[in-house]
Amino acid sequence: MDINMEKIYENVIKLIDESKKILVFTGAGISTNCGIPDFRSENGLYNLIDRDSDLPYPEAIFDINYFKENPYPFYGLTKSMLLQEFHPTMCHRFIAYLESKYKVELVVTQNIDMLHHKAGSVKVLECHGTFRTAGCIECHKTYTLDTIQQTILDGEIPTCDCGGVIKPDIVFFREKVPENFSKILDKQPDADMILILGTSLLVQPSAGFAVEIAGKVPSVLVNKDITDYDSRMTYVLHDDLDVFAEKVWGKLVKE
Repeated sequence: MDINMEKIYENVIKLIDESKKILVFTGAGISTNCGIPDFRSENGLYNLIDRDSDLPYPEAIFDINYFKENPYPFYGLTKSMLLQEFHPTMCHRFIAYLESKYKVELVVTQNIDMLHHKAGSVKVLECHGTFRTAGCIECHKTYTLDTIQQTILDGEIPTCDCGGVIKPDIVFFREKVPENFSKILDKQPDADMILILGTSLLVQPSAGFAVEIAGKVPSVLVNKDITDYDSRMTYVLHDDLDVFAEKVWGKLVKE
């Protein structure tokens, strides 16, 4: 570790140690170490889709208008994800540890993989929705993932009693963000620092929410790649998320 990065780590550890109301904001990068691809990197989901599918454009797989026209690509991807068993990374578990020490005000995640819950975090707000529940796009009858999972694994499209297609309660392009996220956009959580982990900060309005808070309280951004907002952060570390978690967690426990 070079001297400059070592100093940044020292400052970050001190900041986390002294903070009592940490707002954690996470993106796809926190889950890549467990085998879930991110979206925009060289080996990310959109590049894989672009090479291996007949979609008009990669993002169409999460476009609500395209889903209504052809839900098969989305459910093909969902089936492949359900067939794999993903486990929380060290960074997920580190966040849960911070919460267990009463240091976390809220975990806001862009992810729909449910790994924060699996790691033990309770104060989680999924700003892009959840896979745990679903609804008919016609009559809006509600379902749980458990009730439609086998249909998906059988390679079929889950349909409602009314005949409409069932869609997980995740936010597609052209859809509104969940009401619980809209509320904190209007009234931001009380935080004394923000920890931004594994996100390119490109997807709005969630990225704008994180950047705005970073302008008000001390901020730490950990992401492998450079973002457009690095210069606005108090501390920036271009490091592996699990390496970051291991270094900081070890120091906090010792202290």
